[in-house]
Order: sequence, then C-alpha cells, then structure tokens
Amino acid sequence: MASAFRCVGTVARRSWSACGGVRHLRTSSPGSSASAARASFAGCASSRATAGSRRRQQHARAGRTVGRLPRWRGRRCVTDAQRSRDDNGAGVGVGVGVRGYPDVTVALPVLDEESHVDSCLAALDVQDYPRLVEVLVVDGGSSDRTVDVAMRHPRVRVVENPGRTRPAAMNVALREASGEVVVRVDARTVVAPDYVARCVAALESSGAAIVGGPMRLAATTPAERGVRAAMTSRIGGGPAEFRRDAGPPRFVDTVYLGAFYRDVVTGLGGYDEEFGGNEDAELAFRAQRAGGVYLDPAIRSSYAVRGNLRALGAQYFRYGRARAGTIRKHPSSLAPRQLAVPLLLAGVLSPWRRSVLASYAGLVVARSALEARSDPPAATFMAAALPVMHGAWGAGFVQGLGRGFAVAARRAPSRTRLPT
Repeated sequence: MASAFRCVGTVARRSWSACGGVRHLRTSSPGSSASAARASFAGCASSRATAGSRRRQQHARAGRTVGRLPRWRGRRCVTDAQRSRDDNGAGVGVGVGVRGYPDVTVALPVLDEESHVDSCLAALDVQDYPRLVEVLVVDGGSSDRTVDVAMRHPRVRVVENPGRTRPAAMNVALREASGEVVVRVDARTVVAPDYVARCVAALESSGAAIVGGPMRLAATTPAERGVRAAMTSRIGGGPAEFRRDAGPPRFVDTVYLGAFYRDVVTGLGGYDEEFGGNEDAELAFRAQRAGGVYLDPAIRSSYAVRGNLRALGAQYFRYGRARAGTIRKHPSSLAPRQLAVPLLLAGVLSPWRRSVLASYAGLVVARSALEARSDPPAATFMAAALPVMHGAWGAGFVQGLGRGFAVAARRAPSRTRLPT
C-alpha cells in the first residue's frame, strides 16, 4: 500500500512539473506571451486530467477510500472582455492563466496577537497567487489592538468568534469563507510569498483532503533557540514528520496548519470544538478516509516559538489534554510513542523513581550537550525546556483521560438499579 501511495505522489508531481507550476502561468511579458500562457494552461489541464485518472486507479488498486478529488473549477473563469484585454497587454498579472483557478480564503484565528499579526498579514499581502480573494481574521474577543492592526491590511475581513477557541474560529471561517479553498494561517506564523500557490498546487497534484508543509521554527534569543532545539529534537518532538524539513512530498498523519477545499472539510463535519488544541490532528485523522493528508516541504512558513517557559508549559499542557481527547474519540489513533511521557510520569511516582529520574536527567543532559557544540547559550535553555514540555504534556494527557472517564461515568446509566 505504501508503494502505491508513493507512486501516486510521483505521478502527480511529474504532472505538475510538466505544467511548470503555478507561477509559470503568470506571464512577465505583457501581450507577447499571453496566448502562450493560455495554451500552456490548456496543456496543463490535460496533464492534470490524465494524472487524476491514474491517481484514482492507483488508489483503487491499493484499496484506499478516496473522497472528492480536488479539481480546477471551470466555472470560475475570466470573461471574454478580460481575455481580450490580456491579449492587448492589460491586466496580464491576474487575467492570464487564472481560468479555473479556485478562489482562496485565508483563515486567521486570533486572540490578543497584536505583536505578531502585523508581520503575519504583511506576508499574506505579497502572495503571488492570483485568486486570493480575502483574509478572514477570526477574532475571539481580543483585548489589545489586534483588530486595529489587522484592518490596516488589504483584503482583510474581520469576523467574530464567540467560541474564542481555534476550532471554533475555523468553523466560523468555514461558514464565512467565500473561497473554494481555505488556507489556515496562525498569527505567530510568517508564510513564504508562494505559500498559497503551493498549497493549491499540492491539493491538485496529490488528490489529498488536506495539504500542508513542515513546521519550521523561528528563534532569535537564546531562550527561543533552546526551545526550538527541544521541539525539533527526537526526544522533544518525537518522530512527527511535520517537524522535519527533509524528504520528498509524501502522505503523513498530519501537517502544520493545513489547506483544503472548504466543502471537503465541511463534509467531514468541520472542526471538533470540544478540543482546545490538537484540533488539526483530530481533523487529519478523520481526513485519512477522505483522500489523506499530504506533506510538501516546499510549502514554507516559519513559526515564532515561545521563549517563556511558563507559556511553553501552558501550550504543551493543552496539547497533552487535547491528545487524550483525540484518543478517547478515536481509540485507533493511539500511537505507542504517545505513551512514553505518561509512562515516564508513572515511573517518577513508582518505587524506582530515583533510577527513572537519573536516566531521564542523563538523557536530557546528553542531548543538551550535543546542542552546546553549535549553540552553547541555547543548550542551557534546551535542558530546561525539555522537562517542562514533557511534564506539562504528560499532566495534560492524564487530566484529559481522567476528565473523559469522569464524563463517561456520569453519562452512563446506573447498572445497579433494579427493574421496576
């Protein structure tokens, strides 16, 4: 099955390469190359149709359930008047090659992100995708100047998020978006100029329900660099593929942020608002039956890490609690690696806690010593960040499981009541 999936990705990537990518369709020479660009688009559409047929055959042979494959929509076309103006050299930047490109809405959940939202939106202002129609800033009731800063940027539309959480914000975005494709971006993230274009290209080439890139971490201070080293290490971040830049495009468990056709995720039921975190991973688990989740390292962005250990601990506590919720809802999503931290906490509470703590401390010191070779100031913060991350995640995980069992017990009918 894995070989079939790799074959699917190879066929799709070759098809997209033959088309020259998204930016190939936007001409830089007005008038002279407009017709050539449209001819290239026509040939590209034919190649995509062939690749789509091959993908469906490959999926069928692999026994994989395939949802609605994303496709370029012919109903969203430039008018004849626009086409004429393009031939005369006017409006080439948007008109040529736009036929069939899906409209895109960027969804940006925010809550008190005044210090980060400006740089995030500035990166969205310079996207090279021609059909980015709006940026939905979904505000959960910010008490700072987040909304005022956001309104300075073009294409921004602010909507309220009464639920205040990220999954609630994304469901608001699904209802309010005017674009066919929704690209999620977080306020602490700065995306590359071709981010939206590459997300749309990956949706088309892969046939996946959700696409995205790896989580690249931006850090400047020693504390931030230490946290970054902890999050990207095997001991801190585990084997999660979306934390790795290397490798070819491939199908994975989950991706950072994510882009998708709006009706696909709506058909999956949207985001589960019971989750205060990990909502993207829970959605990705459901998406595995509707086309899968596709990671393309060429989809580039950078996330500003938290250098404050208290904020880092709160973040990882939410992650652990939400992961427990995902496992309660989808027991088959449990991976053995997710039991490592709870087992570590159990060992700390056991009669062998001294040996467990000594072994863990040795592991942290050894990994921090490796970091000290390249960045000595960051190594100290890495050694402090790892126990915070593990302890907070494990505590959140245990609380999440306990809360779930308590709720289930309250909802279950009493088995001791005698029939009347």
